Amino acid sequence: MSSESEFQIDGSTRMQFTSVTLTEGQLKNLQEFGIIEINDDPGFSAPNVRTIDQAKIDLRKLKQLLYQYQLLNSVASKVETEILEYFRESEGRTHTTGELAEAINRPKSSVSRSLGKLVEKDHLDKVQDGVYRSK
Repeated sequence: MSSESEFQIDGSTRMQFTSVTLTEGQLKNLQEFGIIEINDDPGFSAPNVRTIDQAKIDLRKLKQLLYQYQLLNSVASKVETEILEYFRESEGRTHTTGELAEAINRPKSSVSRSLGKLVEKDHLDKVQDGVYRSK
């Protein structure tokens, strides 16, 4: 049975979230992946808080993203996954081994080994000794 016949999404399909906390960066990523489309005025109700009254969620694209995330978890070590998540969520694109080790609370040696693997796998660029940049 194909996944499309397992469930149907139509005009009457509704999902309700009582409260979801997302950073602006996370919200931007969801929009860039095509998972969420916001249909409101980006007014702010408080500093750094955005209230969204209505959004469209593409469950098929969400499913694809979840599959990619599960695939990453199955082929990458926990430390590699934590490093990639830190790069994705951080403001800067370039980080040092020491900064990453402190941020993910792992020994510098483990982080250094994992960074080498991520460079080999072409997920990160090595700028210079101990400095790495996201692609």
